[in-house]
Amino acid sequence: MLRSLGLRSDLSVLAGVSEVETYPDRIVLRTPSEPSFWYGNMVIFREDHVEPKVQIAQFQRDFPDAEHVTLAWDAPGMERGAGHAALVKMGFDLDEADVLTLTGPLIASEAPEGITIRPIATDADWEQVIALQIETGVEQGYDRAAHTPYVRARCATRRRQIAGGGACWLGAFDGDLLVGDLGVFLGEGTARYQNVETRPSHRRRGICAALVTAGAGWAAACDPDAIPVIVADRDGAPGRIYRRCGFSLAETLISAVKGSY
Repeated sequence: MLRSLGLRSDLSVLAGVSEVETYPDRIVLRTPSEPSFWYGNMVIFREDHVEPKVQIAQFQRDFPDAEHVTLAWDAPGMERGAGHAALVKMGFDLDEADVLTLTGPLIASEAPEGITIRPIATDADWEQVIALQIETGVEQGYDRAAHTPYVRARCATRRRQIAGGGACWLGAFDGDLLVGDLGVFLGEGTARYQNVETRPSHRRRGICAALVTAGAGWAAACDPDAIPVIVADRDGAPGRIYRRCGFSLAETLISAVKGSY
């Protein structure tokens, strides 16, 4: 059992598509259908010791064909230390995340005037999700040519998971145009929000908060006891939106990734 609520919710997001191997010192998460999914193919170390050379070598033994390296530690509250600094010098990016949960009432938000929120259902809907996620990735600095096949593979997997139950993808539409979307996945006692994003032209209008509200409603109807969980970049703007919805800090996590593009 993982100590980290955030990492447990990561497993719920990948239920049915990933394989989990358990060892005394680590957990290996594999997604065979998506070998280029960095956080779907990673090693989670059980202790909070960061030993760059040893742990990189372990990842390479577990994933001999991988073009990336992703390391995580089941250590809620971990602070950046010398081992993390060494990883940065070796070309890794550190992902310092806030794990937020809803422990009280949701501060609900209605969709802005002219915006409709509904499940993503058709091929055309999903093509809009793919296009928006590609644009969001490019905005974040990813190479379009390399990022596009990753997004398409991720969305194909999500569609299979949703068809199997226990997950939902919601879109916010301005007429026929998708202007925001998010996913919610149930499992491991959590309702994990995924990929909350808004089109640049429609930001600062409350669409994100309305999507979070709709997602919470769907999750509560399916599993009233599931703990809503959102993982956000530490001190980032999205985290502030979630806090205004009633979410609060449950734990902090650090992972390290050296991507393939």
